[in-house]
Amino acid sequence: MMNPYTRVSPWSRRLRQLCLTALLAGGAIIAAQAQNFNYGAAGTTNVVETFNSLGTTATPIATTNTDDDNSQPQNIGFTFNYNGTAFTQFVLNTNGLLRLGANAPSKAAAHSIYAQTPELGPANSTDPADVNLIMPFNIDLESGTAGASYQMAVTGTAPNRVCTIQWTNVADKATAASATVTTIITRQYDNFSFQVKLYETTNQVDFVYNKPTAGTGAPNAKYVAVGLKGSSSAVGQDVLATKSSSAAWGTTTFFSGPYQPASAANAHNVRQTYLADAGRTYRFVSVPALDAAVSAIYTLGKIATPTALPQAIQAVISNKGAQPLTNVTVALNVTGANTLTDTQTIASLAPNASSVVTFAAYPSTLTVGTNNIVVTATATGDGNPANNTSTYTQLVTPNRLSYIDQGNGNPSFDYYFDVDNTTNGGVITTKQTVTKDISLTDAVITFNPTTQTGITYKVLVYDATGASGAPGNILFTSPVQTRTTTGGPVSVSLGNLQVAAGSFYVGVQENSAGGAGVLAQKEDPLRPGTFLISFSGAAPWYDLSQYNLPLRFAIEVGLGAAPTCAPPTALTATNVTATTAAINLTAATNNTGYQLVYGPTGFNPYSAGTTVTATILPFTLTGLTSATTYQVYARSNCTAGGTSLFSAPVAFTTSCDPNPVVSTFPYNQNFDTILSGQSLPCGITTLDANNDGTTWRISTENPYSGTNDMRYNGIPLNNVAADDWFFTPALALAPASSSTRYQVAFRYRTSGVGTTPTGTESLEVKSGTAATVAGQTNLLFTNNAITNTTYALANGSSTPVVALLPAGTSTQYVGFHIKSAANQGNLYIDDVSVTAVTVTATTSEALLKATTVFPNPSNGVFALDIHGANAKGSLGVQVSNTLGQVVYTGSARDNYSNKLDLSNLAPGLYNLQLRNGDDTLTRQIAIVK
Repeated sequence: MMNPYTRVSPWSRRLRQLCLTALLAGGAIIAAQAQNFNYGAAGTTNVVETFNSLGTTATPIATTNTDDDNSQPQNIGFTFNYNGTAFTQFVLNTNGLLRLGANAPSKAAAHSIYAQTPELGPANSTDPADVNLIMPFNIDLESGTAGASYQMAVTGTAPNRVCTIQWTNVADKATAASATVTTIITRQYDNFSFQVKLYETTNQVDFVYNKPTAGTGAPNAKYVAVGLKGSSSAVGQDVLATKSSSAAWGTTTFFSGPYQPASAANAHNVRQTYLADAGRTYRFVSVPALDAAVSAIYTLGKIATPTALPQAIQAVISNKGAQPLTNVTVALNVTGANTLTDTQTIASLAPNASSVVTFAAYPSTLTVGTNNIVVTATATGDGNPANNTSTYTQLVTPNRLSYIDQGNGNPSFDYYFDVDNTTNGGVITTKQTVTKDISLTDAVITFNPTTQTGITYKVLVYDATGASGAPGNILFTSPVQTRTTTGGPVSVSLGNLQVAAGSFYVGVQENSAGGAGVLAQKEDPLRPGTFLISFSGAAPWYDLSQYNLPLRFAIEVGLGAAPTCAPPTALTATNVTATTAAINLTAATNNTGYQLVYGPTGFNPYSAGTTVTATILPFTLTGLTSATTYQVYARSNCTAGGTSLFSAPVAFTTSCDPNPVVSTFPYNQNFDTILSGQSLPCGITTLDANNDGTTWRISTENPYSGTNDMRYNGIPLNNVAADDWFFTPALALAPASSSTRYQVAFRYRTSGVGTTPTGTESLEVKSGTAATVAGQTNLLFTNNAITNTTYALANGSSTPVVALLPAGTSTQYVGFHIKSAANQGNLYIDDVSVTAVTVTATTSEALLKATTVFPNPSNGVFALDIHGANAKGSLGVQVSNTLGQVVYTGSARDNYSNKLDLSNLAPGLYNLQLRNGDDTLTRQIAIVK
């Protein structure tokens, strides 16, 4: 059975709605605005009732024409209180709005002059005549094909009369999109009828819509202003509606504040393919003078005892009235398997403000069973007791965690959520906190039913080391899973991953187009720092409590036994050489030895690095790379089986090998690592061939990346031509096959002011068997007219081109030789790389020269520069891991710098394959995080 859950509009669109942020604005008080307007977003509902046309028996409202005109003042028939004023009349404007009182809006053309700029209409206007507006459908309207008319009727008896005002058979006018986008957005609705209903005594306002007749032009978005406006468009002075043009009218939500420019897409957007359903009603209820409400309860729907204890229940108490509240009593009553009562008092609460109340904590253990949680807010003179109480059903378990309200054993859901249903990589996470070391057994994800097959996903676990406690390192990645079309709960193993006491995140990553479709309950306002998403599975992370997405996700986690032994402590690194380091530690008990995991600074010990077993201490790490900073983690091998958690890491930097030999590729040199007491990176040497005292040096001036570059500082007026070299370390080229070659790439520029160079530089790049002038016998690159003052990339496809290093096995030094004429300026070199590439077709030499991947290694985002591959169309891109599993497929363009975003992949080595027809190129790339 397909359940009618509502799909949340794509996150990429909602992120642009920045005017809807700050549901939680920090501190205990969530939001506070001065409010005199007697309507609020919290008092609106979106329902379906019946559209009853007024017909011919109603009183006509006369206008001179049906395009940009105001009526004469019309009598409401009773007193209607709005924005602190008692009104008895209104003026109808043909453009889908009315102004209360005897005066008209600021102009008859009361609409934005463009189709997609609601911010230019009456809703945002500061004209003193554009106040006390009621806007059921405000855009440039004209007569529909059936002929427009306007009517009103007063029905019922005092004090419960209703004044109904109707726009009949109107149509939106064809209009340019905006001042800068002159495309004409054609009519979307040929005939549309809608009503405003004003209610006596309660001062309720209803907008009731009939199903429109679609236009016959091209479907396109029009941005309509819908809502109520008091004295201004400031927060607390209006209530406006917002929806996507490609979403049903039932998804409309409401906010307070001004409409933003079109880029925010935050108006009530419509198009002819998404029509209002007959009877669709937006209801605005007048705010009482005093109204204390329990807006949300913050707790767990499933709580593990004792692992998640102690824990305190919180509640969000809101003032939805028009006047300040004082001495609000907030009572917690937990019954069922466990009992707890507590009372807190809020001394004062301003209109439209909320306060988070924290109750006394649960004890350190609870009885397994069902807790019935009730929170009640009591304020003297409360005019709306219906919202004084909120409930939450909580299941106490030995080993489960979930935020979903259990709803007396049958949890219900309101929405389902995708980060981006058009591509892969997006991640939805929930934050969990435990008070003891534990292991994670499984995650249960509850999905929405779908008719689309083949949608895949992965389950991830992150630590909480990201910025401000956001997800940081990936601790676990499940195999790829395939969603069932029936939806419902699905259990995925987490491999008994061990986590320390504290916080962690469990997430769902969209592994294909189609979206995650994770079910969610509405929690408004949403608790902060708990439900976060990312487009790529890495930073930046977006906390949904800061946006208009009040959703708690149906992601449950199972807990298992804690590790049976403790980790070691106090790691040290001594006797550090260029290639070795001795690691010692303070031993733990109940173990048979230790695992040492080491890698570059910032690596993730759960998914990267090198692991060795140490039974005798101190243990010497060997085969390290000189002039490199490492981190080492340790954990115990428990006597009872399994391992402990990881220790805190120790860091050390290997010394410089005076004669290093590079045998692992890619080799990268960005000139940023300079060891103490040295002036050059390890292995880099220079030669002042003309003995003029001027040669290549490390500089912090104008680096392309990082903090340093290599600079030749020419001395004007010394009348000596440049003749100076710098050399890479020895490169041990050991091709794996006859088709393996090595490509040099680098960035270069000269000095200057703006685009005007201070001189013309000349550079050649060679290679050879020695770091001497005589030993440099292979010419790779020459450019005798360097005048560019921004960095240029030199590689196998640049002009001039960089030739390949000699084929076969050899030891090569690459030399950079400046040979500029006398009295020139500076020359800068940065980001030198040497990459092993594999040509798998005899015709791929051109593809080899045409392609550069940089930086390599990277954090997962690479620049795939392809120039001169002579591709007739897109080139195929495929990335596989060391097991041969394909983890990415895509395409790239010739003569273009393509962004290759693999940031969602775990650190490690991968094979990048590029295909142009029958030509194939394979390169190894590395991801380091």
